[in-house]
Amino acid sequence: LAGCRTGAVSNIPPTDDFGANSAITWDRSPDSITFRAEIVGGGRENEFAARNDIAPCTVYGDNRVVWTNEVGPFNEQVLFDQVSDDAVKVFIEHLTVVDQLFNYPARADLQLPSETVPVYEQIEVNVSGRSFKTDSFAGWPAGFYDTVVDRCRTISQTPVLFEPGAGWLSVQEVPYDLEVPTYPWESTAAGVSLAELAGSGERRWITDPLARILWSLVRTSPTNMQLIENDRSFNIALEVPRVTRYAPPPQQ
Repeated sequence: LAGCRTGAVSNIPPTDDFGANSAITWDRSPDSITFRAEIVGGGRENEFAARNDIAPCTVYGDNRVVWTNEVGPFNEQVLFDQVSDDAVKVFIEHLTVVDQLFNYPARADLQLPSETVPVYEQIEVNVSGRSFKTDSFAGWPAGFYDTVVDRCRTISQTPVLFEPGAGWLSVQEVPYDLEVPTYPWESTAAGVSLAELAGSGERRWITDPLARILWSLVRTSPTNMQLIENDRSFNIALEVPRVTRYAPPPQQ
């Protein structure tokens, strides 16, 4: 990464594969997902901390590839690039023709009931009018998911280190914990009262430089790190539309 610079789904397999001469098309909206690989389940989507989550690799409709890179404990880089149509098509063709992805329909919803909610790998593809999901219950070859994620992360030849210009800040008050990192929060200097925002239960749209500062803090800290305002402890989440998994649309 030395070249980085700052800056109702159907699971029915189609009856034919994409060939080299097939026309691969996709929704060009920047909000649409052409491809995504992620870890799902376990009820995490309902947890406050999940608001900070980013899928290991996503290709959006406008050809942006967004992916993560773990560079150390509690140190996650978020990278992105805008790639060509040909790069996206080559990636999708390999998935569908060489890997035969459509031969592995999702089976997570067919597992026997259990008190433990499973955590599993999932791949989503939306191309040429087809919406398809598969998961690690589908009988993939060993190492398949990691191979696909690595291939997605190398679609780009010129990765850019992502820093947000804005995002949705949300806050949750929590009991003070001696075992986690804590940071003092000065509401007057920051222009945001954590207590007030937590009490409202709403998100607040914040911009640079605060968005960039909090983004860096979240990406280089444990998920349960705390900000301390007037002897009260808070967890924060910063959601960036078209980057984090569950972010609302950007402020209009």
